[in-house]
Amino acid sequence: MISKWTSHLKDPEEKQRFESSILGSKRVLDRQKEIIDEMISELNIAETSPKNYEIPNWDYRQAHNNGYRQCLNVMRKLITIEEDQS
Repeated sequence: MISKWTSHLKDPEEKQRFESSILGSKRVLDRQKEIIDEMISELNIAETSPKNYEIPNWDYRQAHNNGYRQCLNVMRKLITIEEDQS
């Protein structure tokens, strides 16, 4: 779990309770991660279509998709509880 989850807490006991709460939500967070992975896969598949290049200003759309992908990756990292966050 990244330290950002508990960086707002100064009391060690409160920090421990909050971490326990997060760990108790692992099943939900894992499902969120699966949904995000699906969204990333759908985005990757949609981008490989040659029709995308026929759209005027396709480069702006590509820039948007890159930003969206980056956001999804940040959110995925945030909800990954395991220490090794690949």
